[in-house]
Amino acid sequence: MSAISAAHTRLAPVLDALKRASAWLMLAFGFSAGLPFLLTGTTLGLWLRQDGQSLTIASFVQWVSLIYGLKFLWAPVMDKVRLPLLHRLLGQRRSYMLLAQLGVVAGLCLMAAIGPSGGLGWFITSAALVAFSSASQNAAIDGWRIEQTRTEADEALNPAFYAFGYKIAVLISGSLILIPAEHWGWPAAFFMLAATMIIGIAATLMAPRPVDDGMIHAERKTIKSLYVDPLKSFFGTHGKAAVLILITVGLYRLPDYLIGPVALPLYNDTGISNTEIAAMRSTVGLAASFVGIAIGGALILGIGVVRAFWIGALVGPLSNICFAVMASYPGNLNVFGATLFVDNIANGVAEAAFVAFLTRLCVREFSLTHYALLYSVADFSGKLLKGFAGQIVDSLTPDLGLFGAYQAFFIGTALMGIPAMLCCLWLARTQAIKPATS
Repeated sequence: MSAISAAHTRLAPVLDALKRASAWLMLAFGFSAGLPFLLTGTTLGLWLRQDGQSLTIASFVQWVSLIYGLKFLWAPVMDKVRLPLLHRLLGQRRSYMLLAQLGVVAGLCLMAAIGPSGGLGWFITSAALVAFSSASQNAAIDGWRIEQTRTEADEALNPAFYAFGYKIAVLISGSLILIPAEHWGWPAAFFMLAATMIIGIAATLMAPRPVDDGMIHAERKTIKSLYVDPLKSFFGTHGKAAVLILITVGLYRLPDYLIGPVALPLYNDTGISNTEIAAMRSTVGLAASFVGIAIGGALILGIGVVRAFWIGALVGPLSNICFAVMASYPGNLNVFGATLFVDNIANGVAEAAFVAFLTRLCVREFSLTHYALLYSVADFSGKLLKGFAGQIVDSLTPDLGLFGAYQAFFIGTALMGIPAMLCCLWLARTQAIKPATS
């Protein structure tokens, strides 16, 4: 009976968390956050390429996604400045969520209406509106989620449910969108995805208003209250470990960011067709993502956030090694499937642990600002450096051959995960990470 009682004691908080609406709403919020992401990245590049634009332009336009890494610049405003009318109706977090979601819908509709041939400048401006609105939506959702995270069960379930919704949206906007785009054209496909944002809008209207909303006062806002005080709070809470935390966060997901621009070209260069890629990603890849996220959530519950964070740093670069192996077996679908399986499980574990770790570091009074700062450190550095990935492979090709260059690149990016692992160990041994959510 003691073992049964112990299991019941451990599961009881999880069951209680599952009874709250916030956990299930995270599925919809994750979907709403993930849907626009690739529409200003690789999917946008594919549309431009199929429209006859040069590869240089198709690649350059994707730099609008760098806006995601700059959201820390306006996050303090979203944290403390009230929106007229909407604040009274929805509260601080949900008012910004709704405004940002409407911005995403407007941007996607403008992209669909203008198209690359309607004026590249206006088209890129519309894509930038989508990226800005999407980054703002993510920041508002992060603030709401942090304020709904009150127990260890919430630390595991909320990021896991968010990640499930996010992965489904990425599958739709990165793979399944190709079906309507092929039959009815890219504008129709973008209009259709804009319509699916109703899922996030409905979740925003249904979400409970956080009790912490009362902490956001209407006093006059200054540069000090918006920007200086949150930084003082972060560095004051974490002390000497604050710099090490920022370095660790900046390095943690770097191996995954770096392989992003090179993975799809590798599939193409090994002779795998678009149909085979879509089929594998929507079956093996999606299933493995869910398994990885579930494992990540279980690790957070079982061994705690800090240890799960270190395991995420350990397994994350494994996918890079698998891509190197895949380059040794061009066109082998079994190896491709195995690579997708390991890649998605490893990244599911790492991302769930990463989100839970960042959540633990945030002080509630400045939750949105702190989370935006931390995620921007990882996001901006990764997206800036990944732009050089293709150039590195090209520079290695004359000496190593194409697939030899791929192998060297993926092994090199895997080795770049070692500093993050060492930083995680250092943080764990010094016990520098303490919950800062109160």
